Amino acid sequence: MTICYFGDYDPDYSRTRVILNGLEELGVTILHCNVREKGLKKYFKLWRAHQALHGQYDLIFIPMSNSRIFSFVAKCFSRKPVVWEPLFSLYDNWVYDRKLATPHSLKAYYYWFLDWIGCTFADLVILDTETNADYFHQTFWVPKRKLAHVYIGTDERIFFPRARIGTEKNFEVEFHGGYIPLQGADVIVRAAKLLENKKVHFTMIGSGQMRASTEALAAELHLTNITFLPFLSKLEITAYIGNADVCIGLIGDVPRVARAIPNKLYEAAAMGKLSINADTPALRELFTPGKDVIAIPQGDHNALAAAIANFMQHPQKAKDIGAAARETYLKWGTNARVGQQALNVLSRIIR
Repeated sequence: MTICYFGDYDPDYSRTRVILNGLEELGVTILHCNVREKGLKKYFKLWRAHQALHGQYDLIFIPMSNSRIFSFVAKCFSRKPVVWEPLFSLYDNWVYDRKLATPHSLKAYYYWFLDWIGCTFADLVILDTETNADYFHQTFWVPKRKLAHVYIGTDERIFFPRARIGTEKNFEVEFHGGYIPLQGADVIVRAAKLLENKKVHFTMIGSGQMRASTEALAAELHLTNITFLPFLSKLEITAYIGNADVCIGLIGDVPRVARAIPNKLYEAAAMGKLSINADTPALRELFTPGKDVIAIPQGDHNALAAAIANFMQHPQKAKDIGAAARETYLKWGTNARVGQQALNVLSRIIR
């Protein structure tokens, strides 16, 4: 099989890289038609780049991108099947997660329309969970025959069990992310307040929409058991996951949480670490609460603090659950496993 990767995608984005690695490991040939520029001229450059590849591939694959019109553009360029991988809904992200547009506003309908356009012109739409695929069916009227899911996974060449560095006396809790509402950074801070008199330390890595308000909340609560770090590379983050006793996944109280298994959960699982995540239908597609993950109600800082305190008293149990998480990762989340899922799905539409 030969696939034309098409659009303004970032080839080093974790989701894109894992599928690419997996497909290449399975012998799939990848032809890149990638233009990262902004503005209308990128479409002309894409057309020129595509002309050099025309007739050399079996299908067009459009990886995750903020643009929602590449499936339409690809249909204008080629008669081959077009596969779109949006990863998430732009409409859901801006309206119900980040809340930067109000429901039923013109801007909200505009974002809905962009998602609908992307789905309509694709022959196949790939999401990250079955729950998310169901959301696209219900929200954008995508026929179920056009929907599939491929789990995110993570690159085992970067994320693998590592020895702890140093001899920290505190129980270490790690979080990294983009500080958007679904991640629940404020929930973590409020849980830290409940644990401030115990020997527990929180490291929060990243930047984004809620970083300033999260730090302001920590200052308002006079917390001394949190360290805020800026955005770090994946390789740098592995050191903090390796030193952690517990990692935090998605725990925010917004609808999108219910449909996602986050990158950070796969990353912690690949390193054999215990994760705490909101108890959601998507989580239960792969993980079993109490066996290979700890699940709490969305947005519940009391439950988060209680779970952390429990594992402070039972460190071996934390290690056992982390080991079970790695087994789940090895079954579903490696480059090869994710690549095989993608190949199985893509094979459905080859003419």
